[in-house]
Amino acid sequence: MTEQQRRTPPPISEAQKKMMKMQMVYLLITFLMLIFISTPSIRLAIGAGANAIFSPIIGFGGAYPLLTIVSSGILIGLITSIPRYFFTDWVKMGEIQHRSRAFGKAIRDAYRNNERDKINKLSRMRTEVMMESQAVTMNTMKPLMVLTIFTLLIFIWLDVFIYSLPYSLFSTPWATGLNVATSTVWIVPAWIVLYMFASLTVGYFATMLIKYVDFKYRLEKFEHKEMEMN
Repeated sequence: MTEQQRRTPPPISEAQKKMMKMQMVYLLITFLMLIFISTPSIRLAIGAGANAIFSPIIGFGGAYPLLTIVSSGILIGLITSIPRYFFTDWVKMGEIQHRSRAFGKAIRDAYRNNERDKINKLSRMRTEVMMESQAVTMNTMKPLMVLTIFTLLIFIWLDVFIYSLPYSLFSTPWATGLNVATSTVWIVPAWIVLYMFASLTVGYFATMLIKYVDFKYRLEKFEHKEMEMN
């Protein structure tokens, strides 16, 4: 390989271009979310509109703010985990992770032994693996763009709901007399921490449960097919 070839960057593939476009769209959505959240007039307008939808379902008339926060987190955890699971090729992702670890070990050994030709060959092969990984990530990101908007609506509504309660103090199983608007965990509002904890926990266990059922079904289907062939 000549010095010019070493300096010439590899061409950008169509998959990489699509990935870059999707990332730009996702960043644009995130930027708009920040504008909506940081602008009081927009946040209040969105929250008031969302209140007509979510308050009758999980508002509980403002009587149980802790239950409302946890229910919001559970709702988001379920809504985001289910589409994300079915848009993710878990088998392909596992193969890519296994190959990436193998390439990493092989390249470290090649550097240790100063095998330049092997390093160049493995680097090109690892680029192909990275492109496959980007394709899997791109499919996973597709539902997140729509779900991010829904998550924003829930979050803005919850923010407006919490700060519009006619009282400020409430009790939890671990403490009494907490101020729903000003209580913090470190510097983060406590209601946001509780909301995120419920969302992440439910999302994780929902994904694991769906994966277990799905892979069990696939395995049984594969075993049944093997028995028919034999």
